[in-house]
Amino acid sequence: MVGRWGWGGVVLALGLLGGGVQAQPARLCLSGSNTIGERLAPALVKAWAETRGWPLRSEAVPANDERRLILDTPRGPLTVDVLAHGTSTGYAALRDGQCDLWMASRPVRRDEVEGARALGPLFERGQEHVVALDGLAVIVHPANPLASLTVEQVRAVFSGRIGDWSALGLAPGPIALHARDDRSGTFDTFRSLVLGDAALSPRALRYESTDQLAAAVAADPRAIGFVGLAGVGRARALALSERGTQALAPTPLSVATEDYVLSRRLFLYGAERLRTEARDFLDFALGAGGQAVVAKVGYVPQEVQALAVPLPTEPEYRALVQGARRLSLNFRFGEGAAVLDNKAVEDIERLVRFMAEPANAGQQLLLIGFADRSESTPYLALSLSNDRVDLVAAELRARGLKVARQRGLGQIAPVASNDTPLGRQRNRRVEVWLRPAESVPSAAAP
Repeated sequence: MVGRWGWGGVVLALGLLGGGVQAQPARLCLSGSNTIGERLAPALVKAWAETRGWPLRSEAVPANDERRLILDTPRGPLTVDVLAHGTSTGYAALRDGQCDLWMASRPVRRDEVEGARALGPLFERGQEHVVALDGLAVIVHPANPLASLTVEQVRAVFSGRIGDWSALGLAPGPIALHARDDRSGTFDTFRSLVLGDAALSPRALRYESTDQLAAAVAADPRAIGFVGLAGVGRARALALSERGTQALAPTPLSVATEDYVLSRRLFLYGAERLRTEARDFLDFALGAGGQAVVAKVGYVPQEVQALAVPLPTEPEYRALVQGARRLSLNFRFGEGAAVLDNKAVEDIERLVRFMAEPANAGQQLLLIGFADRSESTPYLALSLSNDRVDLVAAELRARGLKVARQRGLGQIAPVASNDTPLGRQRNRRVEVWLRPAESVPSAAAP
């Protein structure tokens, strides 16, 4: 049992028995992604301790990309280790019982679920937790005049097919490549979303640390690199586009709605049965207090916001959302299906809490659904987009919320390329808008 649950579980058991055995100090361990572990995880630990009234006794850096915080709790000192050596290292630590929570900057893979079956189904809602949203930012020196690139151009640059800035319309000069190392979930995401079958150029300098990579790019006018949104630092992020879409910068709204082409989710994974400290920390990180820390560190929190945005250009779409504000979440679905994923289920609850706030009294929700270009005929795509809207509307009405209008618009207004499975998934979505009840005609309700 020690191998699976760690010494912290043994300490708790001995404490309950009240015996005189000399126990090891209680320990909570988070292992994995440097994107999460470099700044976000330590900040969450400190805020969690503060809300519990536990003083921080000490903080140390035992090794590169490791942080040890010792908290004074009523039951004695609690050691919290944050080991940020890359997503894959955290999976191994969780699987082998060496840590409580796996920090991952990509979703768990099928082979990893199979390899850790003793811990339970890691892909299920009770074990897979989105702690923050992030946009993978392609960064350049702040004086670089380039405003945007296509994903195809980024792939050509990092694979080495484009090696000079003149090929991108700038003054001639060699492009200096900077990339995360192979153990990084950030690199896994970049490889999946950008490189595809192409290999990273051997000329790229590799980094374990996000901060070091961003600092190197910010110091070199010839440089280009990629980091998580919170790691841009003094560098500048480019707007990105795919074929058939407009270029979007990684802003809080474009990342929160996951419309930004390189948006991603940051995860915490744990076993089915978590120790008390791990469960309490996880509940804090996912709640309002933890999400406030997410925003402060520089990532995008999941708490719902209503934002004024430019009106869409498509006439029917524009007429539907006239006078409304966009909410900072989307619901997305599998191909030809209307099934909510783990995050969408949590977002339903967040939306219920948001609408219960006094400031939203007298406001009503508008749901607008979309399909992708691969979903058979335009008529069938329109039907599918309506099915998805109806599902979300039913979930919200079951929780007492008023949906003033729900409409599927089929294949219009793609936010990603329809040439890839991930792009098609991004286009299969339900957007949520908010406007005063009096501005919605009574005949609009279904």
